[in-house]
Amino acid sequence: MSKSGTASFFAIVSNAVDGDVAVFRVEGATGGIERLARYPAGDTVMPMALSSDGRVLHAATRGAQRSIVTYAVDSSTGDLTHVHTASIESSLAYVSLTPSDDWLLGASYGENSVSLYRADSLANGAVEPRQVIDGFVHAHAVIASSDGRFAYATSLGSDVVFCFAIVRNAHDAKLELVQKLNVEPGFGPRHLRFSPDEKTLYVSSEFRATVAVFSRDSETGTLSARSVSPRAPALAHLNDGGLRTAQIDPATAASVVWGADVQVTPDGRFVYVAERTSSRLIAYRVTAEGSLDYAGYTDTEAQPRGFRIDPSGRFLVACGEKSTHVAVYAIDADSGALSAVSRCAGGLGANWVEIVVQT
Repeated sequence: MSKSGTASFFAIVSNAVDGDVAVFRVEGATGGIERLARYPAGDTVMPMALSSDGRVLHAATRGAQRSIVTYAVDSSTGDLTHVHTASIESSLAYVSLTPSDDWLLGASYGENSVSLYRADSLANGAVEPRQVIDGFVHAHAVIASSDGRFAYATSLGSDVVFCFAIVRNAHDAKLELVQKLNVEPGFGPRHLRFSPDEKTLYVSSEFRATVAVFSRDSETGTLSARSVSPRAPALAHLNDGGLRTAQIDPATAASVVWGADVQVTPDGRFVYVAERTSSRLIAYRVTAEGSLDYAGYTDTEAQPRGFRIDPSGRFLVACGEKSTHVAVYAIDADSGALSAVSRCAGGLGANWVEIVVQT
């Protein structure tokens, strides 16, 4: 706890190029950041999932040896202790846990699938998923509702958002399709985030860096389209993006939108989306009607793929795939504007951030 009584926290960042996970401490009173330690993970470590109590961290590697690496997290010191590494077959672009932490959800972009793993099976060394659902063209993200009843996934390549029921019995679980909802052609749905009350689902667009807003029925899990945010004037110099291949021409890549992560402040008033071509964080204000108004932008670390807001809603931590630094921004509670408060050296290929409050 900081001297002001505001909780300090640890920012955990995965570095794909370095193949490790770095831990930083952010001072709750000032937002000052310092790097504490780095821990080996594996080639191309990217998405991470933190348990509901912040004591267990799973990190997926996407190199030649694909795996899920599990660490115990000490919330008083930020130390990570390696628990086990499980070999998996899939290259997962996204991992998340059900609220009870007993099931791990994965989305595979290259294999066009969503998968379900029993979390306790990760201790076995080599793990087969309990279920694999194919037919997701470039699946990119999958998250569960806080009641553990529903999961939502994006198909970037087919412009579809899926809703599944998480059906459980005493010893098992599976995903059953509830709804397929089309978004506007060329939207490119990528990451998802709930509003604090989970009556709204926000979906970021990789190709426009806009955010689609869906009303959510908490009883049935179904979604209904509400609105789409305006395209940010700060990206007026860029054309809409599209599916990327390894052969994309550099000049073309530099001229199109390449959106990524989306995050929501804990009070639900502001939504942010990362845009990698311009290296900017785009801010949107949630209106009284529930739509999103453009609220400005902030230049950030080069090619920002992942970022995270701390539970107090006071700070945002951002990293960049082409930056060797991690930055902390103060969030203005009235305007949502970001102001840089600290920055420190990180690793190469930084792409994902998780936050654990210091105890």
